[in-house]
Parts: sequence; C-alpha cells; structure tokens
Amino acid sequence: MEVSAADIAPPGPSLVGVDVEPEYVLGFPVYVGITIGSAPPGASLLRLPLPSPAALRGAIGLRLWRPGEAEPFFEEAPTAVVDPELSAPSFRLRAGEVRRLLVEVSELLPDDLSAGAVDGVLLYGAPPHIAESGRGRLSFREPTDVERASLAALRPEVEAAGSFGRWLRVPPPDPSRLAPPADPGDPLRYPRLVKYLIHGPEELDAVDPALLGVLGGVFAPEAYGLAAELVAARDPGAFAGYAQQVKAAYPGLTAWMDAIAAGQSDLAWARGHR
Repeated sequence: MEVSAADIAPPGPSLVGVDVEPEYVLGFPVYVGITIGSAPPGASLLRLPLPSPAALRGAIGLRLWRPGEAEPFFEEAPTAVVDPELSAPSFRLRAGEVRRLLVEVSELLPDDLSAGAVDGVLLYGAPPHIAESGRGRLSFREPTDVERASLAALRPEVEAAGSFGRWLRVPPPDPSRLAPPADPGDPLRYPRLVKYLIHGPEELDAVDPALLGVLGGVFAPEAYGLAAELVAARDPGAFAGYAQQVKAAYPGLTAWMDAIAAGQSDLAWARGHR
C-alpha cells in the first residue's frame, strides 16, 4: 500500500478529557474542564493557544444539537491566531504530556438558549489545527429567586469588569464585604473563592484549606491545585511532596505545580498585582 504525504495528518492537539457540571444555571458562568493532549500522543507541539477562566482568546468553540437531531442548531468555531510576533499566550506540550485547563464558555452560548438539555461538542485549537470532543449532554435550568438576587447584586461589578473571569481579578469596591463561598451548590462558588484568595484579607499561609471544600465536580482538579498553592505558602518544605501527589492524581496539572515551585503561578501573579 502506498502512502503519500497528503494521507498523513500533521501532529496537532487532541481533547483527551472534557469535564462538565451535571447542571448549569442560565445567566451564570459555564465552566468546563478540558485536558489537552497531542495526536499522535508521541508528538511534541509548540505554541498551542492558551485560554483561561478569564479569557478564551479565540481558542474555544462550541457546536450544539437538540437531543435526537442530526444537524446542529448552533456553532461557534475557534478563531485563535498563534503568532509569536503578537505575543499571544501559548504553551508547549512535550511528547506524552497533557494539560488541564478550566475555561468559562458562557460567552459562546446562543442568547436564546432555554432551560433543558442540549448535546454539545467542544472545539479547541487555532485553525487549521482544531480538536473536537465527543458529543455529550449539557443540562441547563432557570436560576432560583435566591440565585437571581445574588447575580443581580454582582451584575454592576461584573459588567464593569467585562466578564466573571475578569471580575475575579478586579479589587472589590468594599473589601470588608468579601467572603468565601460556603455553599457547594452556589453556581458562583469558583469565581467567589478565587476572588477571595486573590483579594481577601488573609495571607495565603493563613487561609483555611477547608474553604476549598466547595469545589467538587468539575472543579475537583482545581481544588487540588489551589490546595497546593496553600501548602506552598504555609509549609514550603512540604510542597514538593504534595506536588508529586497532585501530579500523580492529575497529570494535567503538572505545569501548574511547576509554576508554583517557581513562584510564577497565576495566583501568585494576581496577588502580586492587586
């Protein structure tokens, strides 16, 4: 059998894992955990686009179907441009590595999305190298009255910041009102907690690790990553051992653990620039 160069796909990213919440609340942030690998797995990839909870940077797309239908009713394709001259945030995947990223995709959803279930495929990359997830179910519900009131109270701050991702980096107008979330069912528990860790009154070495208990489900890996941040602040001598445990449990967090060790994690940067 003859194989031509045209038959061989160039190496590119693959989505080896996608984690979603059992149910999302309309009007609130929609966090998705993605684990990026390379295809083929032994390939080393340079300058992959780097989205974050604060900014998708064109690296994430979404395709939606109504359950049981063959044709999607909505699609938003990735538009990222990875150019070293533009200084766009990017990262490298060495052979065999994976990278876990948490992204917030509510800005991609259609404005007329209603409560109920849809099927979705998540897209990642920079054209023409786009990775697609498998098709999975996403469920949405209307907010409760308490949730509506909570969102309404924050709306002026969030709109001024531009998004929930950017809001968590902005100093609170009244620091005395800043408090960590206590409800594991709070749809704002992740941004509230991260904002508290960045702008709260305590130094990281004084933060109670029990506060991270609200981060289950899609945020479970991030809970371990944030716990490592607290260990590094509280007991630097114990950090190396804890980081190895985190890497073993979640290989996609290796880059985060290495950044903490170097004093260059996103949390350290945000606290240093508050």
